[in-house]
Amino acid sequence: MHVFYNIFGSVAVALLRLVALFGHSRARSFLAMRSSTQNTPSTSPRAWFHCASLGEYEQSVTVIESYISRSPETPILLTFFSPSGYFPLVKNHPKWMREGDLITALPLDTPRRVRDFLSSTAVHVKFFATCKYEVWPELMKQLDAAEIPSFVFATYFTADAFPLRNNPISKFLLSAWRRFDRIFTQDESSSRLLKLHGIDSVIAGDPRADRVLQIAKESTPPSDLKNWKGNSKVVLAGSSWAEEEGALSTLTWDAQIKLLIAPHEVNEANIQRILTLFPSSARYSSGDLHASVVVIDSVGLLSSLYALADLAVIGGGFGSGLHNVLESSAFGISSLSGPNINRFREALFLQDISALYISSTPFDLSKQVKRLLSSENSQELKSSGMAAKSWVLSQKGAAEKITSYLP
Repeated sequence: MHVFYNIFGSVAVALLRLVALFGHSRARSFLAMRSSTQNTPSTSPRAWFHCASLGEYEQSVTVIESYISRSPETPILLTFFSPSGYFPLVKNHPKWMREGDLITALPLDTPRRVRDFLSSTAVHVKFFATCKYEVWPELMKQLDAAEIPSFVFATYFTADAFPLRNNPISKFLLSAWRRFDRIFTQDESSSRLLKLHGIDSVIAGDPRADRVLQIAKESTPPSDLKNWKGNSKVVLAGSSWAEEEGALSTLTWDAQIKLLIAPHEVNEANIQRILTLFPSSARYSSGDLHASVVVIDSVGLLSSLYALADLAVIGGGFGSGLHNVLESSAFGISSLSGPNINRFREALFLQDISALYISSTPFDLSKQVKRLLSSENSQELKSSGMAAKSWVLSQKGAAEKITSYLP
């Protein structure tokens, strides 16, 4: 099966180059990050952390920081598979980054590319630690052959997870997981499912809890938006899509109850669509914040905006990718979302303790928002937010537990 995988990988690389040649922007960006990578050697073996993209990096950053505090003499190698993580961090280095640390791109998973990468002077490593599901069979094979210790953390499995299914491809992928020296899961259920397949693991929790609590402690919302909020209640639509925005457009917004929209897509066409949907709205970059609805038209602000919110509407629940509901919970805010939350452990737990309200349709979501913002339900809204914060606090400590096992 591994031979067929390598043949498929080589064909996929050729197709990627072909579509890039014909102007596909994402393919070009994907290849550009690999042609622009650095190769800075280190006098000491590096601790190698890998993330698929920016979302996994946010899940990993407290693990990296915890490891640095434990082993300050060890330089860090951070790799990304996707341009969405690589380019932002290369442009604006993270706070933890020091001289000798390196951020670069993971090679495409073919034998020659992985072999060349591992033999480069920059990739002299103590261990390899990857986040969540970012497991590449050829890389794992060569790490195993080179006797480089390997780890994966923040994994979360459901019974129908693809690597656990009973088919040849799933079995092949699961064989790559068997090469890890240690697997850290988010919960007991995940560890139990792996055990059914003969794989041992350690229940360590989700380091995103450490990260969102850190953000909640350090974040400061923009002063102009604090003034805009004043004494009003604010609903924050975080990483919203058309379904959430459409539901919120049916409600009345005024000086007492205001709406702040931070859409998932901030391209001009989408911003114009939202401004049209809310005729009395203003875009944040205009500086004119007299409207009761403000649309954030840039990236990077969302995590600090939860400090202004009394209620959060989390985007993606009517699609396939619920945004990070832990962020709002860390600020002690009750949240609402669409129904598609089964792949998100934290959302299921927050629903169980009435800290996340689930709406089956956009119409139901608008009704829920209106109900929760009514004066007679103010205590319910407050209690829900307190339950959310308490649950996130109960989940802290995963980063320290994970790094206590790393060499």
